[in-house]
Amino acid sequence: MRRLTYILFFGLMWTQGAYAETLSLSYDGTFLGRVKATDIVSSLQITINLDEDLPVSTHVMARFQNNTPYQRLPGGEWQSWSETRSALVDAGFVASDDGTLTFEIVDEAVSLGFFPVVFTVAYTLENGRLKSGYMVIDQ
Repeated sequence: MRRLTYILFFGLMWTQGAYAETLSLSYDGTFLGRVKATDIVSSLQITINLDEDLPVSTHVMARFQNNTPYQRLPGGEWQSWSETRSALVDAGFVASDDGTLTFEIVDEAVSLGFFPVVFTVAYTLENGRLKSGYMVIDQ
């Protein structure tokens, strides 16, 4: 699944531009936008405001058109995921001093055959609760 990557930065810039406020995650899952794959030409990163949260782990998950769930590993590899919280692997992203957290979602070419795809970014807090948000990439 290493091929799952590339096309996605300009669409994210559009998504972020569509919001007046800074993107933040929530306990219920924040909708982060819908982007056309054809509008994206580079890697996909998303920066969110932590709103003073202190994440103890970070997560990136994907669900493709075949409905198979995957999660991103710390080195950028993807592996299938059982969709249980206990099976989530810490992706290793670290908060910045400015109170933001940048998730690197993909960094190489993605075949259009994979779309639509829903990417979910999340972090776990010390109390064990999860805050998340998701974006849809389609043709």
